[in-house]
Amino acid sequence: MRNRLDSSSEQTGSLDKLQDSKYATQVSDESYLEQQVCLFGPESYEARYEYPLIVWLHSCRSSEQELENVMMELSLQNYVACAPRGTVACDDEGLFYRWGQSAASAAIAEEIVFESMALASEHFTINQRRVFLAGFGGGATMAWRIALRYPQRFAGVVSFCGDFPRRNQPLTNLAQARKLPTLWIYGEDSKTCGVQRVCESMAMLHSAALSVDIRQYPCGDELLSNMLVDTNAWLMEQVTSQPSVSDHAPTQPNFSEN
Repeated sequence: MRNRLDSSSEQTGSLDKLQDSKYATQVSDESYLEQQVCLFGPESYEARYEYPLIVWLHSCRSSEQELENVMMELSLQNYVACAPRGTVACDDEGLFYRWGQSAASAAIAEEIVFESMALASEHFTINQRRVFLAGFGGGATMAWRIALRYPQRFAGVVSFCGDFPRRNQPLTNLAQARKLPTLWIYGEDSKTCGVQRVCESMAMLHSAALSVDIRQYPCGDELLSNMLVDTNAWLMEQVTSQPSVSDHAPTQPNFSEN
């Protein structure tokens, strides 16, 4: 197992191989929404079991297909997952997308996320009390923004190398947001969300009394496989309400419950 996940440009070959996998499927209906949402079904799916749902928001200059590589490292059997396409195209061909951070883009993203959740529920049995938002880079910032706005709809949020949302009053639902379990993972050498940016956010996190588990890894703006292994342990702890032990301890844990 490699420790660094493929970048967007490196995913092409591996995604071709994954297209025939029973674990990951691109919904093929003619619906406009379904053409832009990637769904992931767990190995040995059991319809009578209510699965936790992971809603994944991809990084900048990527697409909904990013979910397939993520789930191969996170877990093949613990979750159902869905990934909607970003709101802004990054190229004329429509191959890569990002999440706009304006108020209008955020409103559209919210609608897309909730519609994607409904779509996943049509295809799989979902535990509606165990829905987690997660994302990478710009997708992580958007995931955090939506989770803070609607904390009662989510069991937790995970931000991989995503800055804390600062625009458009993200703490308008503060009382409920304080109850939202949050995992913030970043690379110490990240240019967009490194040590300095995390430290700058600490005052706001403390003053708002948000519950955030912050973990640092020795990398830059990357999504490492051991980050996802550790995240699986954190997610299962939220699902079962029991402490979970990961096979790979975080390389450099910094803060907890900030």
